[in-house]
Amino acid sequence: MRDTPNAIEKRQSSCPSVWTDVGTDLRSILVSDGTCTDSARAAIRLAFHDCFPGSCDGSVIVANECTTRVENAQMVDICGTLGDKATSFNVSTADMIQFAAAIGIASCTGGPVTSFYAGRTDNTTANPTGQLDGPNTDAATLVAHFAAKGFSITEMVALAGAHTIGRQLDSSAMDSTVGEWDSSFYGEVANGSTANPLNSDRFLSNSSDTSAQWSSVGASSSSFESAFVPAMEKMSLLGNDKSSLTDCSDVVKSYANMIEWA
Repeated sequence: MRDTPNAIEKRQSSCPSVWTDVGTDLRSILVSDGTCTDSARAAIRLAFHDCFPGSCDGSVIVANECTTRVENAQMVDICGTLGDKATSFNVSTADMIQFAAAIGIASCTGGPVTSFYAGRTDNTTANPTGQLDGPNTDAATLVAHFAAKGFSITEMVALAGAHTIGRQLDSSAMDSTVGEWDSSFYGEVANGSTANPLNSDRFLSNSSDTSAQWSSVGASSSSFESAFVPAMEKMSLLGNDKSSLTDCSDVVKSYANMIEWA
């Protein structure tokens, strides 16, 4: 069902205008040469690392998880940048992380418009350790860990698709079109035509428990987007009550339109 003009106007008017300013400011670090930058990649990854250990609460920055946990070592720079920007714009760090991820996705060629809800509260207590899977985790373990967080196999596979614009630690691309957000990632991982996928993605692509969902999500751009967008929203709301937050998704949509016509 499409929003009525009144519904759109109400949503836009309730969203703090600061987020439009933040989007404009972030563009300078998240877009270059017509697509997303390494800073955008880091911002997208950071959203997962803040949420998945327990809650999207900014603790990856405000509780120093960036500097004290090895899995966050490559994101120290983006943690510092987004923490400073949260202070500068007087918004919560938790919101800044999720907004930067949404803007980062939209900055990539073909990147979908994902939702953004504002109003999260920062938590200075670190989330539990040992909650993030590594690049060599097998499919059965991934399925179990995501299920424990409330995610289906399809949702897990869709979220893994963010690696379509991913780079390894040595900067090698995880698929052949690293600047493009596209479903070809799934086929390339499955058939071995991309040189540097994560082993965990290879396991998902060929395990009897997950290969059907891998093929289904990656069948087309529309199937990828239709699976990824709600899964990303679900992840971005972990530990938060959606009904208590303000829908600022139109800011992301406006940003995406600006990028498209730039």
